[in-house]
Amino acid sequence: MALAHANAHANEWNPSDSEQRGIWRNMTENVVSQERTHVDALIVGAGTAGLLAAHELLRRRPHTSLLLVEAGPSLAARLEQPPGGMSGLGGAGLYLGGRLYLGPATLPVLPPVSAPSTLRPILAGDAYQDRARAVDAHFIRLGARSAVRHAPDPRLAEAAARAAALGIEYILSYPTRPLTPEERRSVLARLHAELEQQGAHFAFGWRVVSAARGAAGFTVNLAAEDASGDARRIRTRALVLAPGRYGAEWLVRMAEALGAEVAQLPATFGVRLELPAAAYAPLTDLNPDPRLQMPLTDDAVIKTYATCPGGYVLPITRAGALVASGMPVTLEARRPSTTVAILAQPGVRGAEARWRGGEDLARRLNERVPGRLVVQRREDLRAGQATTAEALAAHSVRPTCAEAVPGALHDIYPAPYWAAFEALLTRIERLAPGVATGDALLYGPAEERFWHFPTSDQLETRIAGLFVAGDAAGQSQGTIQAGVAGTLAGEGVARHLG
Repeated sequence: MALAHANAHANEWNPSDSEQRGIWRNMTENVVSQERTHVDALIVGAGTAGLLAAHELLRRRPHTSLLLVEAGPSLAARLEQPPGGMSGLGGAGLYLGGRLYLGPATLPVLPPVSAPSTLRPILAGDAYQDRARAVDAHFIRLGARSAVRHAPDPRLAEAAARAAALGIEYILSYPTRPLTPEERRSVLARLHAELEQQGAHFAFGWRVVSAARGAAGFTVNLAAEDASGDARRIRTRALVLAPGRYGAEWLVRMAEALGAEVAQLPATFGVRLELPAAAYAPLTDLNPDPRLQMPLTDDAVIKTYATCPGGYVLPITRAGALVASGMPVTLEARRPSTTVAILAQPGVRGAEARWRGGEDLARRLNERVPGRLVVQRREDLRAGQATTAEALAAHSVRPTCAEAVPGALHDIYPAPYWAAFEALLTRIERLAPGVATGDALLYGPAEERFWHFPTSDQLETRIAGLFVAGDAAGQSQGTIQAGVAGTLAGEGVARHLG
């Protein structure tokens, strides 16, 4: 039985002596066994938001008993694994990316289209910039030494200017401090060490499977990610949910089970394009993930998303649907094709009018071809005909997702999407000749889901003692922003604990 639906006496749980002795065994490096089943605060996620929440909490309230639970591996274990894993100490942003955007932003992230009335900035302007500078200073103290780049290099600036002349916004994040891999490892190693020295415990390789509210806080059930079958139950006075972007669906389930308010934003939908890498190279040689977007009528934008130069298409399950995702690869492992999603993002008004039904497209396509993605040649899309297996086998661009089924996408997506798709691709053709040719494949469905979690200014939900922070909560889209969210949550937890 899920703990969230357990009996009303869950709050009175009293572990056996054997549970007390073994509760922390193997849950954190340098900690083999401690007789503790209660903590003041438990943070789920050891990415930037979770780590900075822990730092701020312990800075404001030393000697707080604190546990950070992370489904992925420790830093030492990550360094021994093949590159590309999204979970573990540092999450994806700080461990894999490390671009510290130091310009203006808001918390939470505001979409470029209409949003629910509850989606309001709780931090913006000078107040946000002050906290962003404090996070950056903290990273510098921990080993971030690279100089700030205040503007893009001339070639990238020229590409952005050319895009603007075509009616495309090229989203650039400057000023920025780009961290080297060595700097990222230094920051994470020192931050981890400092937190442990201050008394924090880390549980790597454990996931939270359920949680329940009680009069004195929360009861949290943990399960080991390995095949041991180990499970633990922890009581905590405060709970911070701070998974990364790919933990958004887990966060929604957990927050709703605990009674927090969650609002789903309109689905962002479209297809994933696969085309010759040489055609997109004029853009990806300057920036491996060029983010281009174009405003549309009736409250929507069409945009590129998650470009993977030389990468491949991977089917993943998201929000109950099988969708096409892009998988990046190292420079040495790049293939002859590049994949990029072309997505329409409607606002709440647009989703009720011209863009109505976008949230059903993935389900409809999954019902047509259960358990498989659909791939269609661009020339067949233009002709309004399904792609056959024979035509796909003779196509110049080889599909990187071998299990995708050749078929039709043109009759699933609405006409406004295809009009916007063609308009954007025609403009991108001016920046990267060859992009809009017939030598491309389209995979569907492609989709991204986003949610909004109304909170206080310290990121506390309407459930006392329950906080959300970071990318999955829609508050951040970068390392500095996630760090700012973490500091707010840590401050809120300190106030809650008193």
